[in-house]
Formats: sequence, C-alpha cells, structure tokens
Amino acid sequence: MKELKISPVPEDSVFSKIYAYFIFLMPFFIMGAFVIFCYYNREVIEALYTIILANKVFSIIWAILWFAGMINMLRQAFYYLLVEEVCSVENKTFYYQKFRKIFGIKKLIKNLEIPIVEISEVREAKKPSFLYVFLNPLGHRNSVEIETREGKIYKIMNSIVLKSRESQNPTSEITSQRANKIYNEVKNMISK
Repeated sequence: MKELKISPVPEDSVFSKIYAYFIFLMPFFIMGAFVIFCYYNREVIEALYTIILANKVFSIIWAILWFAGMINMLRQAFYYLLVEEVCSVENKTFYYQKFRKIFGIKKLIKNLEIPIVEISEVREAKKPSFLYVFLNPLGHRNSVEIETREGKIYKIMNSIVLKSRESQNPTSEITSQRANKIYNEVKNMISK
C-alpha cells in the first residue's frame, strides 16, 4: 500500500507552525487589542462614539465587512491551513482523508472511498485566477480532480506550503511544480 501525506504546514518547521497559529488567532488578537485600547483611552472612545453616531451607515457597513473578513479568515485557516491530507490505494479502492490538526487534536473532516473501477478520469486541477487569490487571504490550490462514472468531481490535495511567499501563492511557479508532483503521484497510485 502506497500512501501520500501532505500538509500546508511542514512538520519539521516550528516557524511555519507558529505563523499558522498566528494567522488563525489574528482576529482574536485584534479584538483583544481594541478592548485594551478602549479601556485605557476613554476620551478617544467617546470621540469615536460621536463619529460613529454621525456616520451610522458607514459604521455599520464597516463593522459588517470586518466581521465577514474575520469569519472568512477563520474558516480558511480551519479548512485549508491547519489540515493534513492523506490518500492511498488498498484493495482496488482509492482512500482519501482530510484531517483538521489544531492544538494537538486531529479530527477527520472529509473521508472518501472510491473503488478504482468507478474512477473515470484523474486530471490536474486548474490554476486559480488572480481574482481568487485577491479575495482569499489564505488561498489554496487543489492539485487533483477525480471524476467518477456518475459525474461527481472531487477536488483534493492542497498544494500550498507555508514556507515562503512564493510557496503560499496559488498561482506561483513553485506551487505549480508541487501541484504537478502531487498530481503525478496520485495518478500513478490510481493507475497501478
């Protein structure tokens, strides 16, 4: 049985782990800093309160956008950054598992078992557009698309690595090379 295990946060890199948790906890740090600022600077807060009351619509739009951005950042960190993906072939069945790894807890969030005879096509996933990269602060890029005979398409195996700026960009050459390598390994695993 051959197994392929990947994670955006390398196991041997302490800096990458600290950076990943910092990204995950950043919205909470910002809220905590704001609360501390409010506690020690009551005059500034009173002035801000009058400005907020004068510009209610703008303030409400800003608060909604900030909250939506915070939720999006947490969602992406949970689903694309602090994860581990494992795929293998055993007894003519393709197995894929995606685990969330956070604070030492490993939880299964996605599990696929596809008989190899049901797989009609394995192809490399498309490169995301610039707009996608712009709207997703923790962009991900799935390396493999598996299509079954029923027409279901599964996009698996994130090719982003939290090492350098280039390896975090879903459209970079480094990410394209890693995506191609992962795709070839999965295709060879399924075709054997």
